[in-house]
Amino acid sequence: MVAHLLWILAVYGIAALLVHIIHARHLRRNGKDTKRRMHYVLITSNHERQVEWYLRALSLYALMSGTRIRVTVLDDQSHDDTLRIVERLTPMSGIELVYGTWRSGNSSLSDTNGESGDPPIMTIDLRNPLEAIRIPYVQG
Repeated sequence: MVAHLLWILAVYGIAALLVHIIHARHLRRNGKDTKRRMHYVLITSNHERQVEWYLRALSLYALMSGTRIRVTVLDDQSHDDTLRIVERLTPMSGIELVYGTWRSGNSSLSDTNGESGDPPIMTIDLRNPLEAIRIPYVQG
C-alpha cells in the first residue's frame, strides 16, 4: 500500500518537473525569454567545499524557473581545488559557466539591473559568508 502511494507521488513529481522543463524550452524557443536572463559573478577564495553546491543550486534554479543563467567564477588566489572543481562543472546543463582568476586589488564589481538590454548582473563575493544567501536555493 505504501509502496503504491510512493510510486504515485514519484510519477506526479516527475510529471510536474517535465511540464516546467517543456514550458521553459517553449519560452526560449519563441524568444520571449529576453527578460528572463541573469548573469551571476561569483568571487571565490578557497571554496572547494561549497562551490559545487552553489553552481548546482544555480543550475537547478535555471531549470525550474526557465531563466537563462550565465555564471562567471572569479577565483581570488585559492590554495585548494576550487578552480579544478569549477572546470569540471563547466559542461553542467542549465547554465553557461565561465571561470578565471581575480586579484583582490582589482577594481570592484557592482550589480547592474540590465537597463541597456544586457542581462542584469548580480555580483556575489563569497569571501563574505553572508553573501551566499543571495544565491537561489542556498540558505545561510
